[in-house]
Amino acid sequence: MGRILKDFIVIEGLDGAGTTTQLKILSKKLAEMGKNVFSTFEPTDGEIGRLIRRVLRHEVEIDKKSLAILYSADRNEHVFGKNGILEKLEEGQTVISDRYFYSSYAYQLLDADYDFIRNLNDYPSPEYLIFIDPPVDTCLERIIKRADEAELFEKKELLIKVRKNYQKCFERMDKKTKLIHIEGIFDIEETSQKIFQGLNLL
Repeated sequence: MGRILKDFIVIEGLDGAGTTTQLKILSKKLAEMGKNVFSTFEPTDGEIGRLIRRVLRHEVEIDKKSLAILYSADRNEHVFGKNGILEKLEEGQTVISDRYFYSSYAYQLLDADYDFIRNLNDYPSPEYLIFIDPPVDTCLERIIKRADEAELFEKKELLIKVRKNYQKCFERMDKKTKLIHIEGIFDIEETSQKIFQGLNLL
């Protein structure tokens, strides 16, 4: 890390936090302001990203560290590959990504040590990091509504650990990246307004 990519915005949060919804709203807002916006996400829809999604759907079984390596390979293409983040920024576009290397720290530290994940994720940092942080129980309620999830207690314990990993990651993140931390229970519109305020779009 160490390099900051201007006009690169990342949105992070627990499962159920609403990152994808806010990505769409922010992209529309910036486009209305005359910005040329490129919206993207991780895992990507490239070959490696599709393999990751098959692993997450339990269609393919691999070692947890192998999955972490796949995430890094997908991210490398996402940043440096054709039509990737760097290329879009060089074209003068504002890039917004639903998840980035912060998610690797949050989720893959459940199964691997910090140095292993850090060494896999020496990527440029965004100018802005938006962390949507409703209570774990709120995220859990949203997850249950959209799918038939496994044991409630196990899922809650997992989310608590992931949130702690996010916090550890933010403590060590590049301080030149502006962190916009939206903590608490807000509806979609209130959350988007807080994001706009943090980005000085109001």
